[in-house]
Amino acid sequence: MRLGLLLSFSLLTTMSNAQNYPTLEKIIAATWVPHHVTCKWEPMFGDPAALDKLKDVEVVGELDDFASGLLTLTLKGLDEKGGAHCLTLKGRARIFRQAYSVASRVKIGKEIKLAMLTSLTCEWSNLRAMALLDAGAIVGKYAVRPLVPGRVILASDVRPKTLVRSGEPVTIYYEQGGVTVKVEGVAMKDGGIGETIPVRVPEVEKNRLEGVIQNDATLRWIP
Repeated sequence: MRLGLLLSFSLLTTMSNAQNYPTLEKIIAATWVPHHVTCKWEPMFGDPAALDKLKDVEVVGELDDFASGLLTLTLKGLDEKGGAHCLTLKGRARIFRQAYSVASRVKIGKEIKLAMLTSLTCEWSNLRAMALLDAGAIVGKYAVRPLVPGRVILASDVRPKTLVRSGEPVTIYYEQGGVTVKVEGVAMKDGGIGETIPVRVPEVEKNRLEGVIQNDATLRWIP
């Protein structure tokens, strides 16, 4: 979703303090839909509190999806007399969202159960890797490193149960135009359902293919 659309906000009667800019924070948070997030604005230039006296506020240009970090924004709106105003702001947008951690320490290789999980608020804009926001993306997977309470679970922290192991013979399929091609090879990496691994196939150019592991331990070839 792009925020080139009009966002209307009624005149706010409450006074904004130096660290609370509700109108601007709502505008930035709206770019993360359908994810429900909150935004904290840290100003560098301009006074976002001026927006609280305007209505029919809109972004001039576009605000990218998942806007966070250092931003320079130009906004326009109408005052109570219908007069048009523009405001340029620069600052840091900090984005917060509910994610998951564990209630107690989980060892490497242990399967993760729903009862092990607990929710916490994390700062998306401060993470270097993607946090897993859906419990369904965590439950049933296995820890690839120790998981500790208070630390958000990242996509790189868990993996599916290993179905294919490096050095094992595997079958890789490719379908096109109703024709199925079947190739035998040897896995070059461990992997679980949905993971992509290389397969050594001496009969093909470069001696290798890549495939996505299916639930029957076969692979779907990625051309």
